[in-house]
Amino acid sequence: MKVNVWLVRPLPHGSNHMKEFLQQNRIAVGYPVGKNLVGLNYNQIRELLQKRGWEEGIGNVNSLVHGMNIGDIVVVPDDNKKDVYIGRINSHYIYEDLLDKDEAGSGYPHQRSVEWYFNKQPLLRSELPEELKGSMRYPGTIADLTKHYEIILGVINGDNKQSNSSLEEKALQVIKEYLDSEDPLLRLRAAEIILNR
Repeated sequence: MKVNVWLVRPLPHGSNHMKEFLQQNRIAVGYPVGKNLVGLNYNQIRELLQKRGWEEGIGNVNSLVHGMNIGDIVVVPDDNKKDVYIGRINSHYIYEDLLDKDEAGSGYPHQRSVEWYFNKQPLLRSELPEELKGSMRYPGTIADLTKHYEIILGVINGDNKQSNSSLEEKALQVIKEYLDSEDPLLRLRAAEIILNR
């Protein structure tokens, strides 16, 4: 079975619920429509959202209800622009009726259970491979990041070759610049580094 990778923002119904996501081992989207979405198709869900003026959210809700599968990986960047959490989906769609309220601090009844990697500890966004960081700039709530599956797998398995190689490239660029420096000591040091590789 193919494993998909999803970007999921922890901001259902307009407020950050990253702490709840971690405590409850869940991910969620907002759109409290007053109804469990099990058994509803795309058009039926869209009609429910339309009645509340949230039709633009159909992609997010449909992805969580129908698109995601058990075993898929989720990448959840916290709203602090620094921390990123990674987990694996381990449930079908879950409806939490107590959270199906259109009010602040609530409003995220459509959920999936997840098992968090790294003991629920965040990774630093700045240390992730560049390709992944670029895709994480997508402003929407949910996005398909499956094209980065191999990179994500490398991150999960502790293989930082992508980030190490980009660091090496940056270091080599600095050395090249020092070779052309006006300062003879910097030129000498750069030459020593190259000769000692």
